[in-house]
Amino acid sequence: MNAPHPAPPRPGACARTLARLACTALLAFGAASAQSAEADLRERLAACAACHGERGEGVAGSTYYPHLAGKPAGYLVEQLQAFRDGRRHYWQMVWLTQYMDDAYIAEIAAYYAAQPPHTQAADVGAPALPAAVRERAEQLVHHGDAQAGVPACTACHGAALTGLEPAVPALVGLPQDYIVSQIGSWRDGTRRSKTPDCMARIAAALSPADIRIVAQYLSHQSPGAHDRPAAPGSLMPPLTCGDLPHAQVTP
Repeated sequence: MNAPHPAPPRPGACARTLARLACTALLAFGAASAQSAEADLRERLAACAACHGERGEGVAGSTYYPHLAGKPAGYLVEQLQAFRDGRRHYWQMVWLTQYMDDAYIAEIAAYYAAQPPHTQAADVGAPALPAAVRERAEQLVHHGDAQAGVPACTACHGAALTGLEPAVPALVGLPQDYIVSQIGSWRDGTRRSKTPDCMARIAAALSPADIRIVAQYLSHQSPGAHDRPAAPGSLMPPLTCGDLPHAQVTP
Protein backbone atom coordinates (compact mmCIF):
# COMPACT_ATOMS: atom_id res chain seq x y z
CA MET A 1 0.00 0.00 0.00
CA ASN A 2 1.41 3.32 -1.03
CA ALA A 3 2.20 5.85 1.75
CA PRO A 4 -0.10 8.87 1.75
CA HIS A 5 1.24 12.02 0.21
CA PRO A 6 1.82 14.88 2.66
CA ALA A 7 -0.84 17.54 2.63
CA PRO A 8 0.06 20.57 0.56
CA PRO A 9 0.87 23.67 2.61
CA ARG A 10 -2.05 25.94 3.37
CA PRO A 11 -2.21 29.11 1.30
CA GLY A 12 0.05 31.72 2.79
CA ALA A 13 1.84 29.30 5.15
CA CYS A 14 5.10 29.50 3.23
CA ALA A 15 4.91 33.28 3.14
CA ARG A 16 4.30 33.42 6.87
CA THR A 17 7.19 31.03 7.55
CA LEU A 18 9.52 33.04 5.35
CA ALA A 19 8.40 36.24 7.04
CA ARG A 20 9.11 34.75 10.47
CA LEU A 21 12.56 33.58 9.35
CA ALA A 22 13.31 36.96 7.81
CA CYS A 23 12.15 38.76 10.94
CA THR A 24 14.28 36.49 13.15
CA ALA A 25 17.28 37.06 10.92
CA LEU A 26 16.75 40.83 11.00
CA LEU A 27 16.43 40.86 14.78
CA ALA A 28 19.57 38.77 15.13
CA PHE A 29 21.38 41.05 12.68
CA GLY A 30 20.15 44.11 14.55
CA ALA A 31 21.29 42.71 17.90
CA ALA A 32 24.68 41.77 16.44
CA SER A 33 25.00 45.22 14.86
CA ALA A 34 24.13 46.92 18.16
CA GLN A 35 26.67 44.80 20.02
CA SER A 36 29.26 45.54 17.37
CA ALA A 37 28.52 49.27 17.54
CA GLU A 38 28.82 49.27 21.35
CA ALA A 39 32.06 47.30 21.18
CA ASP A 40 33.39 49.80 18.65
CA LEU A 41 32.41 52.74 20.86
CA ARG A 42 33.95 51.12 23.94
CA GLU A 43 37.17 50.65 21.99
CA ARG A 44 37.13 54.33 21.05
CA LEU A 45 36.55 55.22 24.71
CA ALA A 46 39.58 53.30 25.97
CA ALA A 47 41.23 56.57 27.01
CA CYS A 48 38.14 57.41 29.11
CA ALA A 49 38.12 53.94 30.68
CA ALA A 50 41.65 54.40 32.00
CA CYS A 51 40.42 57.02 34.48
CA HIS A 52 36.65 56.50 34.71
CA GLY A 53 36.31 52.70 34.39
CA GLU A 54 35.34 50.56 31.41
CA ARG A 55 31.66 51.52 31.65
CA GLY A 56 32.12 54.74 33.59
CA GLU A 57 31.69 53.00 36.94
CA GLY A 58 34.75 54.71 38.38
CA VAL A 59 38.12 53.33 39.44
CA ALA A 60 38.72 52.10 42.98
CA GLY A 61 40.98 54.39 44.96
CA SER A 62 40.68 57.24 42.47
CA THR A 63 40.72 60.62 44.19
CA TYR A 64 40.03 63.09 41.41
CA TYR A 65 38.27 61.09 38.67
CA PRO A 66 34.48 60.85 39.06
CA HIS A 67 32.23 58.03 37.94
CA LEU A 68 30.16 58.72 34.81
CA ALA A 69 27.79 55.75 34.75
CA GLY A 70 24.10 56.56 35.04
CA LYS A 71 24.52 60.32 35.15
CA PRO A 72 22.06 62.33 33.02
CA ALA A 73 23.13 62.54 29.39
CA GLY A 74 22.41 66.27 29.33
CA TYR A 75 24.86 66.84 32.17
CA LEU A 76 27.57 64.75 30.49
CA VAL A 77 27.09 66.62 27.21
CA GLU A 78 27.42 69.96 29.00
CA GLN A 79 30.64 68.90 30.76
CA LEU A 80 32.32 67.55 27.63
CA GLN A 81 31.39 70.73 25.78
CA ALA A 82 32.71 72.77 28.71
CA PHE A 83 36.13 71.11 28.46
CA ARG A 84 36.13 71.58 24.70
CA ASP A 85 34.94 75.18 24.79
CA GLY A 86 37.03 76.44 27.70
CA ARG A 87 34.53 76.56 30.59
CA ARG A 88 36.40 73.79 32.41
CA HIS A 89 40.18 73.51 32.60
CA TYR A 90 41.79 70.11 33.07
CA TRP A 91 44.42 69.55 30.42
CA GLN A 92 43.86 65.81 29.88
CA MET A 93 40.14 66.38 29.24
CA VAL A 94 40.78 69.48 27.15
CA TRP A 95 43.19 67.49 24.99
CA LEU A 96 40.71 64.62 24.57
CA THR A 97 37.72 66.81 23.69
CA GLN A 98 39.27 69.59 21.64
CA TYR A 99 38.27 68.10 18.26
CA MET A 100 35.00 66.40 19.27
CA ASP A 101 31.88 67.56 17.49
CA ASP A 102 28.50 67.76 19.23
CA ALA A 103 27.24 64.54 17.62
CA TYR A 104 30.14 62.49 18.98
CA ILE A 105 29.81 64.13 22.40
CA ALA A 106 26.12 63.20 22.45
CA GLU A 107 26.99 59.60 21.52
CA ILE A 108 29.49 59.34 24.38
CA ALA A 109 27.05 60.91 26.85
CA ALA A 110 24.23 58.56 25.83
CA TYR A 111 26.50 55.53 26.30
CA TYR A 112 27.53 56.43 29.84
CA ALA A 113 24.04 57.62 30.83
CA ALA A 114 22.64 54.20 29.86
CA GLN A 115 25.00 52.29 32.17
CA PRO A 116 23.92 51.11 35.64
CA PRO A 117 24.45 54.08 37.96
CA HIS A 118 27.27 53.98 40.45
CA THR A 119 26.00 55.43 43.71
CA GLN A 120 27.83 53.47 46.38
CA ALA A 121 29.71 55.61 48.88
CA ALA A 122 33.18 56.61 47.73
CA ASP A 123 34.65 56.46 51.21
CA VAL A 124 33.46 52.98 52.17
CA GLY A 125 34.82 52.00 55.57
CA ALA A 126 35.84 55.56 56.47
CA PRO A 127 35.46 56.50 60.15
CA ALA A 128 32.12 57.99 61.12
CA LEU A 129 31.98 61.78 61.12
CA PRO A 130 32.09 63.53 64.49
CA ALA A 131 28.60 64.45 65.68
CA ALA A 132 29.06 68.22 65.26
CA VAL A 133 30.47 67.81 61.75
CA ARG A 134 27.66 65.51 60.71
CA GLU A 135 25.00 67.84 62.13
CA ARG A 136 26.35 70.84 60.21
CA ALA A 137 26.74 68.79 57.02
CA GLU A 138 23.20 67.42 57.23
CA GLN A 139 21.90 70.96 57.73
CA LEU A 140 23.63 72.20 54.58
CA VAL A 141 22.86 69.15 52.43
CA HIS A 142 19.21 68.71 53.39
CA HIS A 143 18.13 72.20 54.47
CA GLY A 144 20.76 74.66 53.27
CA ASP A 145 21.70 77.90 55.04
CA ALA A 146 19.18 80.64 54.29
CA GLN A 147 21.20 83.30 56.06
CA ALA A 148 24.23 82.60 53.83
CA GLY A 149 22.07 82.24 50.72
CA VAL A 150 22.89 78.57 50.28
CA PRO A 151 20.06 76.24 49.18
CA ALA A 152 19.98 72.59 50.19
CA CYS A 153 21.94 70.22 47.94
CA THR A 154 18.83 68.05 47.77
CA ALA A 155 16.81 70.96 46.34
CA CYS A 156 18.58 70.50 42.99
CA HIS A 157 20.25 67.08 43.17
CA GLY A 158 17.22 65.15 44.48
CA ALA A 159 16.24 63.78 47.86
CA ALA A 160 18.51 60.76 47.36
CA LEU A 161 21.30 62.96 45.91
CA THR A 162 21.26 60.82 42.76
CA GLY A 163 20.70 63.77 40.42
CA LEU A 164 17.81 65.08 38.36
CA GLU A 165 17.09 64.58 34.68
CA PRO A 166 17.93 66.06 32.26
CA ALA A 167 21.14 67.71 33.48
CA VAL A 168 21.77 67.68 37.25
CA PRO A 169 24.36 65.08 38.36
CA ALA A 170 24.46 62.71 41.31
CA LEU A 171 26.51 63.80 44.30
CA VAL A 172 26.75 60.37 45.92
CA GLY A 173 29.63 58.11 44.97
CA LEU A 174 32.07 61.01 44.56
CA PRO A 175 35.35 61.13 46.50
CA GLN A 176 35.73 63.87 49.10
CA ASP A 177 38.76 65.49 47.46
CA TYR A 178 37.04 65.57 44.08
CA ILE A 179 34.04 67.44 45.52
CA VAL A 180 36.32 69.92 47.30
CA SER A 181 38.33 70.52 44.13
CA GLN A 182 35.24 71.13 41.98
CA ILE A 183 33.60 73.57 44.41
CA GLY A 184 36.97 75.30 44.67
CA SER A 185 37.12 75.53 40.87
CA TRP A 186 33.73 77.26 40.83
CA ARG A 187 34.96 79.66 43.50
CA ASP A 188 38.06 80.68 41.55
CA GLY A 189 36.42 80.64 38.11
CA THR A 190 38.35 77.74 36.57
CA ARG A 191 35.08 75.85 36.24
CA ARG A 192 32.04 77.59 34.80
CA SER A 193 28.58 76.45 33.76
CA LYS A 194 26.17 78.07 31.35
CA THR A 195 24.81 81.33 32.66
CA PRO A 196 23.18 81.88 35.03
CA ASP A 197 25.79 79.79 36.84
CA CYS A 198 24.05 78.83 40.08
CA MET A 199 26.93 76.65 41.29
CA ALA A 200 29.37 79.57 41.11
CA ARG A 201 26.94 81.55 43.24
CA ILE A 202 26.57 78.74 45.79
CA ALA A 203 30.31 78.00 45.91
CA ALA A 204 31.07 81.66 46.61
CA ALA A 205 28.61 81.65 49.53
CA LEU A 206 30.11 78.55 51.18
CA SER A 207 33.01 78.93 53.59
CA PRO A 208 36.08 76.71 53.06
CA ALA A 209 35.21 74.85 56.29
CA ASP A 210 31.64 74.17 55.09
CA ILE A 211 32.93 72.98 51.70
CA ARG A 212 35.10 70.38 53.42
CA ILE A 213 32.29 69.32 55.76
CA VAL A 214 29.81 68.88 52.90
CA ALA A 215 32.37 66.93 50.87
CA GLN A 216 33.10 64.62 53.80
CA TYR A 217 29.40 63.96 54.33
CA LEU A 218 28.59 63.36 50.65
CA SER A 219 31.47 60.94 50.19
CA HIS A 220 29.99 58.77 52.97
CA GLN A 221 26.51 58.54 51.41
CA SER A 222 25.26 55.41 49.65
CA PRO A 223 21.50 55.40 48.93
CA GLY A 224 21.54 52.36 46.67
CA ALA A 225 23.48 50.59 43.97
CA HIS A 226 20.94 51.17 41.20
CA ASP A 227 19.22 54.45 42.05
CA ARG A 228 18.81 56.59 38.95
CA PRO A 229 18.43 60.38 38.72
CA ALA A 230 15.00 61.74 39.61
CA ALA A 231 12.53 62.19 36.76
CA PRO A 232 12.46 65.56 34.98
CA GLY A 233 10.11 68.02 36.61
CA SER A 234 9.84 65.96 39.81
CA LEU A 235 11.26 68.85 41.80
CA MET A 236 11.67 72.57 41.19
CA PRO A 237 15.18 73.91 41.85
CA PRO A 238 15.19 77.11 43.91
CA LEU A 239 17.69 78.91 41.66
CA THR A 240 17.69 79.64 37.95
CA CYS A 241 20.53 77.53 36.60
CA GLY A 242 21.86 77.37 33.04
CA ASP A 243 19.25 76.42 30.49
CA LEU A 244 17.44 73.76 32.53
CA PRO A 245 13.86 73.78 31.22
CA HIS A 246 12.39 73.07 34.65
CA ALA A 247 14.36 75.71 36.57
CA GLN A 248 12.34 78.25 38.49
CA VAL A 249 12.85 81.82 37.31
CA THR A 250 13.96 84.06 40.15
CA PRO A 251 13.73 87.88 40.22
